[in-house]
Amino acid sequence: MAASPGTRVGPYEILALLGSGGMGEVYKATDTRLGRTVAIKFLKSAYTDRLDREARAIAALNHPHICTIHDVGPDYLVMEYLEGSPLGSPVPVENAIRLALQIAAALEAAHAKGIVHRDLKPGNIFVTQAGVKLLDFGLAKLGAGGDGSDDTLSMTQPGTVVGTVAYMSPEQAQAKPLDPRSDIFSFGLVFYEMLSGQRAFSADTGIAIMAAIV
Repeated sequence: MAASPGTRVGPYEILALLGSGGMGEVYKATDTRLGRTVAIKFLKSAYTDRLDREARAIAALNHPHICTIHDVGPDYLVMEYLEGSPLGSPVPVENAIRLALQIAAALEAAHAKGIVHRDLKPGNIFVTQAGVKLLDFGLAKLGAGGDGSDDTLSMTQPGTVVGTVAYMSPEQAQAKPLDPRSDIFSFGLVFYEMLSGQRAFSADTGIAIMAAIV
């Protein structure tokens, strides 16, 4: 959906475009009922099946370092509006450790609820004045047990590789069953980049990066 300032989506009035990507757009908006600023995430029709997954994952969590969901519509999510920027690098060691502890706490809370994020990367970690917020649970695996089972919800076919190549775990790159340890590996890659200013694995092609990770 392409929306211009002043467009109404139910009780929400679009204010400005915050960002766009291959799967959709995120807008700054006002909830006219409460006078509250929110972020509305619209997904393209090919990806709307991920809305239910993301809404369920975020709604199951209540943590200061995980974004909060306010509402859900047929093709959009309404979330808390955050002021800040995606995680950059390099980060001074003292600050990196502080942020890393917050990311780890957010993952611990998700894993305790049986949720594996599956797409942990700097672009999905937002840094605000109060600390980090873990975003984008569109690829999250719900109901993941220690055996890699996915009892609650599975929208991906067996053998399908999902996630962002440079931050995948070895089992993710091989399309194997995942459990929370996959997120922990991705967290290690993110932390490495925070400290060094460069990716742990890089190559000219996605296939080459996955081969190096495996």
